[in-house]
Amino acid sequence: IEFRNRFDRYLDFQFFEHQIHWFALWNSFMLVIFLVGMVSMVVLRALKKDYERIQAEKEDDMHEYTEFSEETGWKKLHGDVFRKPDRLAVFAAIIGTGYQIYTGTLLVILLAIAGRAYDTRGTI
Repeated sequence: IEFRNRFDRYLDFQFFEHQIHWFALWNSFMLVIFLVGMVSMVVLRALKKDYERIQAEKEDDMHEYTEFSEETGWKKLHGDVFRKPDRLAVFAAIIGTGYQIYTGTLLVILLAIAGRAYDTRGTI
């Protein structure tokens, strides 16, 4: 096979002309439904305890002022989500460099798929 014709096998329409695998699609769909259900059960179980504690504090206002209640669960994280990083310039440089590498790689792959790149070996 010549170098310039190496993708002809994969880009041929008859190569993709297969019967749809309904069992595989159904299996994938059911797996996604199962995983979403498991994650939602874990999240609901964690939030249920917080909601019950908040409701109990609302019903008994006097204990809210007299007792110190420690924050739990997602309340501990809400301050760290929007916190400014220690070395903001380094963080921004790393994110920008990663984005540039990702975009360049994606562009080269898309050009190779479209046939605009790699006409002969070693050229772009």
